[in-house]
Amino acid sequence: MSLERKSQIVKDALLACRHYFLIAAGFSLAINLLYLASPLYMLQIYDRVVTSGSQTTLVMLTIALLAAFLALAGLDLMRATILTRASVRLDRLLSARIVAASVETTQSGSSQSQPVRDFDTFRQVITGMGINALFDLPWSPIYIAIIFLLHPWLGFFALGSSLLLVTMAVLNEYLVRAPLKQANDLATANYNFTDMSLRNSEVIRAMGMIEGLIGRWGRDRSLALQRQTQASDRAALMSGMIKFLRLTMQSLILGLGAYLVIERQTTAGSMFAASILLGRGLQPVEQIVGLWRSLILARAALARVHKLVDGGTQNARSFNLPKPTGKISVEQISFAIASQQKVLLRDVSFRLDAGEALGIVGPSGAGKSTLARHLAGVMQPSRGTVRLDGADLSHWGHDALGDHIGYLPQDIELFSDTVAAN
Repeated sequence: MSLERKSQIVKDALLACRHYFLIAAGFSLAINLLYLASPLYMLQIYDRVVTSGSQTTLVMLTIALLAAFLALAGLDLMRATILTRASVRLDRLLSARIVAASVETTQSGSSQSQPVRDFDTFRQVITGMGINALFDLPWSPIYIAIIFLLHPWLGFFALGSSLLLVTMAVLNEYLVRAPLKQANDLATANYNFTDMSLRNSEVIRAMGMIEGLIGRWGRDRSLALQRQTQASDRAALMSGMIKFLRLTMQSLILGLGAYLVIERQTTAGSMFAASILLGRGLQPVEQIVGLWRSLILARAALARVHKLVDGGTQNARSFNLPKPTGKISVEQISFAIASQQKVLLRDVSFRLDAGEALGIVGPSGAGKSTLARHLAGVMQPSRGTVRLDGADLSHWGHDALGDHIGYLPQDIELFSDTVAAN
């Protein structure tokens, strides 16, 4: 029997890419160490070069700074490259499974391409600025600790500034999360409604339903845009406030440093170095808040992918069964659409031996096509069992069952491919 939790498959795929993330974390370590070149350069310029007047020291320090910046740019490029490779690797591990799970679980009226769009949304975050900010965020406390080494007052000022920005980031999450989730859910439902309308465009045109359809589509989209605007306005407000606070704190620490220089408690180099370190320490927090909407959407998209592949496997209990002879048994099957509270099949039972044929007639909407879908294993009954040679159809894998069943749906659509492929 083949039974596995596909949510574990998603987790395993992420673990299979962890060496890429570990390498990227190593690059982040080197990058943030090289970012210390600028404050160190400032310290040496003001505390040594200016006082000693040594031009040779100035030239050597400048060359070292340029070399550090060149190495930093190269490492940043390598980090971006390795994260792109992680995204491609993740796509190769999961995209086919997601498409398969979409086919297994897609019901009429749902968007078949939404899971793939969700997966691409998550992959784009892996290669974007958001993940770089997450890699740099653990270094913020280290920059604050270095400022403490320059002077305790400067350190406490930097610590208070960072706590203030973190508080603002938490407030941003609280204000943005709910309307953003509502906007995303409404937009997804609107996409699904659009897909369903396009699939039934012939009926819509014939029945003169275009105006009514556009009206409903417009109302749903307007509501989604209202929630999106609300979330975007709040996010923009918080992002602007955090940027204002970062620039203000970065300038005020210069003022505090100048006071300490006047009091001869620190040096001018320490004053400028503290400002640079504080700006670098607060930058990841500001970036994360600015990209918060993308991060929230990616998190929600990944959650939907988890739910999809997990749901696609809940019914994936397949056995290695022998080639069937063709004996079909339908045992008290019933099927109802819960959302519409409509029963399409009620306690249907019959048996067919191998080689026997059965024709089913009835008015439109009686459930003939629904019964055919159950016999082909396309749908699962709400109650009862359909058996092939005594084995429940749900115990057959779709590919294995498809080798022995011919099924012609009521609505036929050709793939964009050759006649032979179709």
